[in-house]
Amino acid sequence: MKSTIALAATLIVVPSLALAHVGVRPRESKPGVEERYTVRVPTEGAVTTTSVRLEIPDGVTVLEIERYPGETFETQKKGDRIVAITWKKDIKPKETAEFFFRARNPGSEGEIAWKAHQHFADGTVTDWVEPAGGKRPGPVTKLTAAAGQAASDAASVESWLRGYDAAFMARDLAKLAVFYHPDVTIYDGGVNNGWADYRDNHLGPELKAFQDLQFAHSNTKVTMLPGGESAYATSRCTIKAKMGDRMLDSEGLETLLLVKSPEGWKIRHSHTSSRPARRPQ
Repeated sequence: MKSTIALAATLIVVPSLALAHVGVRPRESKPGVEERYTVRVPTEGAVTTTSVRLEIPDGVTVLEIERYPGETFETQKKGDRIVAITWKKDIKPKETAEFFFRARNPGSEGEIAWKAHQHFADGTVTDWVEPAGGKRPGPVTKLTAAAGQAASDAASVESWLRGYDAAFMARDLAKLAVFYHPDVTIYDGGVNNGWADYRDNHLGPELKAFQDLQFAHSNTKVTMLPGGESAYATSRCTIKAKMGDRMLDSEGLETLLLVKSPEGWKIRHSHTSSRPARRPQ
């Protein structure tokens, strides 16, 4: 999040036929994500708009109010949370202004019911707070989990894990490095903090000692977390290898916490429990 709070408004001249009530865009978004919202304020009548106050519904966290020259703003807070923003700017009849802010949506599906209060130069106020179908309806943003996208992301994680298995089977530390976050934590019979620690003191020596390696994930279940930028995967993990005079033959359960980066998914935390494999006699 940027350290500075900012505000934005763009003045747009619109024809009288395009006049509308105060609106908030987008009208649809996803639960738990960070969204850039646009507050569109037209002056429909013959009196100049001087300010608009937007109430921030419960569950919505304002992260930033973009700043453009020519406007001022005030925020109302309850504790550390912004519960209302008031933008001040003269918006003449037949003109429209747009204001922008970034916020994090609530984590569950439903609706964000905004309430806006438009103030005019003659001291009157129009309250856009009624339900849909009313004379002065308040803006609404619908939050819908994109099931198709979640399924697609889950499939991409499963494919990504198959790539991990191939790199592990090849005992290729350079290829394995791209799968790990630099600050990963590994719980696997001990604790490793960071990729370098895990590579030098656990994974690297292990791979070097393995011969006739067989390794795979199976029964993988991927759960996408709100916002689509993180997920966790649970799976069965099996490994067979010869290590000097000893045979390693074990199976276990693994939980991976994954985060999405510009380079793709990264393992942020891994927890594995294992035991000797139970093979049919």
